[in-house]
Amino acid sequence: MNAEAGPAAKRWSNRLTAAARARSAGKARADSVPEVRLIDFRRPWVLSLLGGFFGVDRFYLRRPVSGVIKLLTLGGAGFWWAADVLALALGSAVDGGGHPLAGRRSHRAAALVASLVVILTAFTLASGPALTLLRAGGGSAMTALSSVLPTKEPPPRWTAVAVLAGGPGRPAPEPFTLTGGAARIQYTLDGPGFIYLLAEGTGGVPEGEEPLISKLEAGSGTYTRRVDPGEWTLMVLPAGTRWSATIDSLTGGSIE
Repeated sequence: MNAEAGPAAKRWSNRLTAAARARSAGKARADSVPEVRLIDFRRPWVLSLLGGFFGVDRFYLRRPVSGVIKLLTLGGAGFWWAADVLALALGSAVDGGGHPLAGRRSHRAAALVASLVVILTAFTLASGPALTLLRAGGGSAMTALSSVLPTKEPPPRWTAVAVLAGGPGRPAPEPFTLTGGAARIQYTLDGPGFIYLLAEGTGGVPEGEEPLISKLEAGSGTYTRRVDPGEWTLMVLPAGTRWSATIDSLTGGSIE
């Protein structure tokens, strides 16, 4: 019996030893896994609320790259700051290792209400100066733009100052007064002729004076030119050409 029981007992002993070793190895592996302690959300939430414009919360959560970017952009002009504050309160934020943050539901609800109040207050207070700057900047931009872009000049306004006629059998035309700095002459020639606009008292066409209008055949038309205010007269050569003209003075607007 003892001889027969010896091998069986030995086999059972070997199995028990192997099972004990397996349990010991499993326990050793379990003991080697480090325990992860989740960060409570309240501290990074307070840091984000008070210093989120400078990326303090991101540095605390071991996320330095995004912390530097957040610092350089001043919390993404406030929008990134608001998004991080809400993410921490709602429980969707993680630390640098990708672990969620711990926190009670009641604490998160209180943090969410406080976050909404602070964010709405901050954006309301910031909207006033921002709108003022926007209006001032818009006015300055329009002023600068209007100084660069060509402006449409108002159309000229004319007032008739004289109706003249000359030629064989007609008296010499009377002088007329121009006050607006420009004259418009609407003329009709019965034949070839040269029309001169001369200052009153000239007495004749000065040597080298260019005619205002030159026509080699009969015709009519309109001519506009800038002139100094004062007394003027119209002379047509040759004297045998019959002609008529209406003289208008500029009283408003401008001419090119």
